[in-house]
Amino acid sequence: MNERIGEDNSGLLKRKGDEEENAEIVQGKERTDRNFWSAKKIQGVCVVSSGLMSCLLYSFCSISMVLTNKLLASSLPPISLLAMQNLVATVCVMSCKYLGFVEYNDFEWKMAMAWLPVNIIFVGMLSSSFFALRYLSVPMITVFKQLSNFLTLLGEWYLFGHTATPGAIFAILIMILGATVAADLDIDFSAIGYAWQLINCVMTSAYVLYLKHAVTTIKLPKFGMVFYNNLLSIPLLLVIAACNREFSTVYSALYSGVPIQNTNNNDPTHNSSIKQQHTATTFLILNFFAGAIGFVLNFASLWCVSATSATTYSIVGALNKVPITIIGFFLFETHITRNGAISIAASLCGGLLYTAAKIYK
Repeated sequence: MNERIGEDNSGLLKRKGDEEENAEIVQGKERTDRNFWSAKKIQGVCVVSSGLMSCLLYSFCSISMVLTNKLLASSLPPISLLAMQNLVATVCVMSCKYLGFVEYNDFEWKMAMAWLPVNIIFVGMLSSSFFALRYLSVPMITVFKQLSNFLTLLGEWYLFGHTATPGAIFAILIMILGATVAADLDIDFSAIGYAWQLINCVMTSAYVLYLKHAVTTIKLPKFGMVFYNNLLSIPLLLVIAACNREFSTVYSALYSGVPIQNTNNNDPTHNSSIKQQHTATTFLILNFFAGAIGFVLNFASLWCVSATSATTYSIVGALNKVPITIIGFFLFETHITRNGAISIAASLCGGLLYTAAKIYK
C-alpha cells in the first residue's frame, strides 16, 4: 500500500513538473513573440521616422534655397554670388570627404576635362536662374520653371526615342496654358525677366538631357558630380564676373560699410516690406547659408530616395512648389490678380499631374 501511494505521489510530481516545464516553454515562446513584434514595431517606427525626416529636410533645403537666393538676387551682381556659393559648396563636399561622410575619387584632370561640357551647361543654368530671380516674383519663377519639363519631354523623344503618355501630354498642356495666362496677367511683367527664365528652362532641359548621356560614359558617384560641378564652375564664373567688371562693385559693397540694397526698379520686391538691404556681414551669412544649403540639398535628395523611394522623392519635389509659391507670395508681397492666382494654381496642378503621369507610366 505504501509503495503504491509513493508511486502515485511520484507520478503526480512528475506530471506537475511536466506541466511547469510546458508552462515555462509557452511563456518563453510568448516572450519571444512579444520581443519579436516589439522589435518589428520599433524598426517600423524608425523607418517611418527616417523617411519623414528625409522628406522634411529635402523640402526645407529646396524651399530655403529659392527664398534665400531671391533675397540675395538683387543685392550684388549674380555671377559673383554664384561663385561665392559654389566655393562654399566645394569646401563642404571636400570637408565631408575628409571626415569620411561621402566618397569619391580625388581630383583628376582627365575626369575634369570629360566633365567640363556638363559643367558649362550647369553654369548657364544657375546663372540664368539668378538673372530671372532679379526681375520675376517667386510664384512666376516657380510656375515657369515647370516648362522645362516640356522641353525635356521633347528632347527625350528626339534624342532617346522616348514616347510620352497621354496623361503626361495633358499635364504639360495645363502647365503651359496656366503659365501663359499667368504671365499675361502679371502686373509686374518684365520682358527681361521672362527672357532669362526661358533661357533657364532651355539650360535646365539641356543639363538634364546631357547628364543622362554623360553618366553612361563618365563613371562618377553622386558627390563626385557635386564636387566637379562646383569646383569647375568657380573659374568659369570668375572669368564671366571679370568680363562684367563685377569685382569692383563687390569690393565696394562689402568693404565700404554702406548697406547693400536693391537698386532694381523692375524687381517686384523693390517696394515690398522685405527690403533688399543687407550689411556686409548679413550678406555674407546669407550667401554662406545658400551655398551650404545647396550642398545639403544633394545629401537630402539621396537620403530621401534611399529612405523612401524614387516615387516619393518625385512627389515631394512636385509638392514643394506649392509652399514655395505661397511663402514667396506673402514674404515678398507679390502683386497678383485673382485670375492670375487661379492660373498659377492651375499650372501647379498640371505639374502635380505630370509627376503622377511619369510615376505611373
